[in-house]
Amino acid sequence: MDVAEGSQRVKLAAAPGQRLPAFSTASGKAILAFLPEERVRQILERGMPHYTATTVSSLEQFFEDTAQIRERGFAISEQEFEEGINAMAAPICNPPIASVSIAGPAYRLTLERMLELGPRLLAAARDIGQEVEKAGNIK
Repeated sequence: MDVAEGSQRVKLAAAPGQRLPAFSTASGKAILAFLPEERVRQILERGMPHYTATTVSSLEQFFEDTAQIRERGFAISEQEFEEGINAMAAPICNPPIASVSIAGPAYRLTLERMLELGPRLLAAARDIGQEVEKAGNIK
């Protein structure tokens, strides 16, 4: 995992290797949305606790969200894991092996801003995936 910080004074402290719940983070949702439903159910049957008022906490709601993610190509988390933090992520490769994400304070990384950044995020994920394929690490 690599982290690139923005130039704004208010920043997020992402820790490489930190484990977060896949169902409530953009990175996790970007990967889960492109996995077979049976596999996702196996993963999520461990539980979906509430972290914030907007945490998706039911399988039905999660699968509704994944349909939108597949259509859009990237996932959005609006304060689902942590209050005041929004994020977006796109899967790398198909099936996904990783994701690339953007996270920031909700007042700055609004839904409108995330939708505006979506095409560039998808392009970055595609470029990374092509580099991985060229390196021969996956097919």
